[in-house]
Amino acid sequence: MLNLRLNDCFMDFGGFPIMRRSAKFTVLGVLGTVLLLSGCTTYVSVASDPEGAVITSADGSETYGRAPVTIEYDRDTLEANLGKVPGFVATWPSGAKAATEAPYVVRDFKYGAQIELQRPADAPGLEEDLRFALEQAQERAKRAEADRRRLQLYYQGGWMHGPFFGPGFWYFP
Repeated sequence: MLNLRLNDCFMDFGGFPIMRRSAKFTVLGVLGTVLLLSGCTTYVSVASDPEGAVITSADGSETYGRAPVTIEYDRDTLEANLGKVPGFVATWPSGAKAATEAPYVVRDFKYGAQIELQRPADAPGLEEDLRFALEQAQERAKRAEADRRRLQLYYQGGWMHGPFFGPGFWYFP
């Protein structure tokens, strides 16, 4: 014979009976998931001055893109390698190059690293690199203006959103 009382199996949370054991496992599961998912990746941001240099790995095996770029690393792998990542090389359109030490050591696994590679002052072709950086800045400004206009249209009317009516409310006078 099983001798159970109703209060032994259920807890009352606002009128919804939930089994005690189930509630404990749910709370532990949510906490475990949060801890597991928090901080699995470390980011390294690489910028160049002037902007627009192509960022590659020190050995040339991987191209990350035009600066500024953000590269993500698995935190567990980074910790196993003692924070060592391949160094970075910035190559400007004129052919000027700047590099970090190889391997580069990331010291903060939580916040990552921010690297800025300076163009060598004595390298030829500074005008070409500055012109390219200006073009990049103008393109970025055009994209920002297009985003501003798109958001202005969204928030100030049009596409089923009016200034005085909620989403999806059509007013026909």
